[in-house]
Amino acid sequence: MKQKDASILSKQKPVVNNPKGAAWADYLGTFVQRIPSYAVKFPGGSWATRRGPLTDRPVEAHLAGKYAVGVLGSAYPLYGIIDVDNRDKGEVERIRDALGMDKSTSMAFESESPNSYHVVFKPEYNGRPPSIRLLGELFKNFARTSRIEIYPQWRHAVRLPFGPKQTPADEDYRGLESWEDAVYWFGKLDDYSLKNVRQAQLELDIPIIGRQSLVNSLNAREVFENGLQAADSRNSCQFIILLWLWRQNVPQEQAETIVWDWIQQKHNGFSKDIGRHPRAVQKEIMRQATSIWGRYDFGRVLPDAPALAHDGYISKPDLLEIIKATKGSLPRSRFLTGLVKFMNPRRYRLSVGVSYDRLTSWASWRTYEKYLKELSALGIVRRGRAYQAGKFSKSIKMLWPWASPASAVLYDGRSAETFDDAARLILKPDELKQALEAQGRKRTGIIKAVHAVYGDRRGEKRLTPLTPSNSIPENPEDQI
Repeated sequence: MKQKDASILSKQKPVVNNPKGAAWADYLGTFVQRIPSYAVKFPGGSWATRRGPLTDRPVEAHLAGKYAVGVLGSAYPLYGIIDVDNRDKGEVERIRDALGMDKSTSMAFESESPNSYHVVFKPEYNGRPPSIRLLGELFKNFARTSRIEIYPQWRHAVRLPFGPKQTPADEDYRGLESWEDAVYWFGKLDDYSLKNVRQAQLELDIPIIGRQSLVNSLNAREVFENGLQAADSRNSCQFIILLWLWRQNVPQEQAETIVWDWIQQKHNGFSKDIGRHPRAVQKEIMRQATSIWGRYDFGRVLPDAPALAHDGYISKPDLLEIIKATKGSLPRSRFLTGLVKFMNPRRYRLSVGVSYDRLTSWASWRTYEKYLKELSALGIVRRGRAYQAGKFSKSIKMLWPWASPASAVLYDGRSAETFDDAARLILKPDELKQALEAQGRKRTGIIKAVHAVYGDRRGEKRLTPLTPSNSIPENPEDQI
């Protein structure tokens, strides 16, 4: 751990008494994969698989130490675990050194078994969460030669971290007293680049042109529950459910199994092929899944939850605070929205390097420096001296009243991208007018701002607010 972090460990502890608060949301969003199954281990027993979605109650029991819970991996995991068995602590440190890890990028915990450890870290590859396939492939050679296992995996469950029987093995983290503390300090870890893994066959960093648009899959749950309702609908229904599972961050192989089981049980007599050519149907499901997972992976589009955790989100309190901080200036509000959204999932870190390309995507190259200086004068932004040409601007730390992910402004499961999107989702035109009037904006400026966000009377943009989707579902029944 960096020295300045270690010196404040005993002084700066997050106060999260509500088990359903921000720490809880961060824990679920980072570590818990709800579907299609999970594992439990009671004291003195062995691991047993539980079919069906993982609810909140077993997770709460795990964190309380009543019994252990293991989960499968997501398609794009936001964490990694190095499992080291039958080795002493010195060997754990040698493994970390070989990987280029230290206490600023990883946390080591003793396991329930003697001389067993879990090293938890935050993987990234080319600036984004890796796929579960890529995580396993890049670690494969190193894991074999070093006699370790890398998790999460899509076939085998791994014990959820931060249970009371998982004692911190790093001296710097000995002061952690609760799982909330561990979640907080995990959030402060720097990302670990998988390019540092020795013996790994790195992938080419192919430039991506544009972004793939997402296909709406709101009917998937109804189709999944009721099955086929008409002849010649099997192909399209399979696709809808596969896309829905991709958005829920389910690995491709699991999704293929889920849909194959589903069509066998819920064809409702509307598919002749399932009886005549079942193998052909199974192969078609695999082709459809490869098309979806491959298309969005190549297009650098993340499923809903990883996109929220990586690209950030905006809440209604954020939006109103942004209008207040910028005194209703629309260009400044757009810039600050981009900054808040990007910094939100990185809010625990001491500082974050923000690239020139990002800064100039929120404002022009002529104005972004001016806006940063204004935010610094307001005490919202603190800028460091570190700078690396072509990679990041001076490091930034934000002082902001961060909201829980549960309050994110979502549309069809995706976070609002811009100030204008968020305003149309949660504010009526009159509400935006009132917010701008409260900041002393002139009438002509308010009219121009409202028209810029919602459109003019000729209908060039949306005249009415969009209808937002619900907040992030907390129950697995809301996910599948």
